[in-house]
Amino acid sequence: MNKERLGAFIGERRRELGLTQKDLAGRLHVTDKAVSKWERGLSYPDVTLLEPLAGALGLNMEELMACRRQERRKEETPMKEQETVRGLLDISRDSVRRERRRSWQRLGAVLVLLAVTAAVAAWTQIVVKGEDLTEIFLKETVDGVDYIYVQMDTEHLLKLKCGSNVDFDAIQQENARGEKPVYHISYRWNRLTYQGELTSCELTSAEVLGTSRDMLGASIGLDKSPETQDALFGFPNVFCRYDYVETDPAGRGQLWTYSYWVEETGEVLLTVENILADTCADYDGDGVTELIVRTRWVEKPYAVYDMEGGEVTVTYPDTVGEDLAGRLLTDAELAEQQQEMLDRQGGESEEARNSIPL
Repeated sequence: MNKERLGAFIGERRRELGLTQKDLAGRLHVTDKAVSKWERGLSYPDVTLLEPLAGALGLNMEELMACRRQERRKEETPMKEQETVRGLLDISRDSVRRERRRSWQRLGAVLVLLAVTAAVAAWTQIVVKGEDLTEIFLKETVDGVDYIYVQMDTEHLLKLKCGSNVDFDAIQQENARGEKPVYHISYRWNRLTYQGELTSCELTSAEVLGTSRDMLGASIGLDKSPETQDALFGFPNVFCRYDYVETDPAGRGQLWTYSYWVEETGEVLLTVENILADTCADYDGDGVTELIVRTRWVEKPYAVYDMEGGEVTVTYPDTVGEDLAGRLLTDAELAEQQQEMLDRQGGESEEARNSIPL
């Protein structure tokens, strides 16, 4: 059945009865916009509305489906029934298509809602709030933005951007007595990136348990730097005393706490914790030996200690040269490398033996 033809017939019959679109819509409990769409041939009436629509227009179903008034002749009955059936089938198919489109639209809306809900739920699990009593591992300013680093777990540092209400300059890594102050911090952080924002940082009078170390008292002399022929920071003889040692939870070897001191005076130049490996070299090419340390932290894997004007400074490069990287491997990593090399050599020998013709 043609939509335009049915729509024109509905409009014509409505006007013959002196009804407005709103009047007809009221009798069928639909909107006048729906009636307007029918009459403009934009859509069919719903199949459930056909009988009420015919009654409202003073027609029977055969006349509505045939889109014309008909005389009551017995011989036309089969033809009228055929037209009625065809019209009902056309409208029914159209209703099914419309309902199918609406179902897909509803399904799409549900899927979008579920996806958004899942994304929000996942985000709330990834970005979380935290609150701790902690020491400040490092302060740094990058491109005008202030950051602090605090220990998050046995392997990671948490990098926190300082919020506007945080007094970055007042935060201390070490006080005048050489002690590490404890701060109460609040923050938001991303579990995947170990980065976040520091929302508050208040100095406390607390002490972090477990920071004091029993001194083991062993000491070794530092090898002289091949570049400068001195031990460290321009001193001829510097010794390294390990104050504490523990197993690295990440399985890379031992974590050392070293104190570096001058043999002649006994002066302790610096104490460094969480060392996987260390070496001396003229890192910056200024003719004076620096201390290069391999740290336990993924985010700050290397530390370079220098002395300027009698004060020790530290920088944290992301990478070091291949030679230094090799010198900063732990015993466990060196053993693993050696085993891999032996395995490769063994595999190559086996391959060579198998290639000898019999």
